[in-house]
Amino acid sequence: MATHFDPPLILDAASRPRWARIRDAVLTALLWLGWLYLLMAAVGTLWMPPFVQHMLPVSPPEHPLEVLRIALINVMVASVVCAWMFVRVLFERRRFAGDDRRLGFAPPSDAAVAAALSLPSADLTAWRGAKRLVVHHDESGRVVRAETGT
Repeated sequence: MATHFDPPLILDAASRPRWARIRDAVLTALLWLGWLYLLMAAVGTLWMPPFVQHMLPVSPPEHPLEVLRIALINVMVASVVCAWMFVRVLFERRRFAGDDRRLGFAPPSDAAVAAALSLPSADLTAWRGAKRLVVHHDESGRVVRAETGT
């Protein structure tokens, strides 16, 4: 019984450029450090409130309405961003509604595929009809031979 091959979900890291891997590692480390910093401050508030003033030195507001003003500004910014995204979704739904207007490309002919692989086109037709096909390649990836079976 032949086993079924599933390609891996996680691609090989070496397939990405080195600078992208380093950038991702640095950004990940910085975000984790920021998260741990905020977690320490949050846990510190439970045990000793002066700990928070040491970790996050913020002066208290002069009046309670100052906190309300900052909260209202945050709510307004969030509302504008949400409204913008909602309008954008509506326009995108309208734009892409109806028939699928994407243009497909014509599949290559057997002769074009055979020429690209340096094979006779009759072999491709026979291989396409086989129930089982084992293709052997050389070191450079060219097709050497194929075995068909039932």
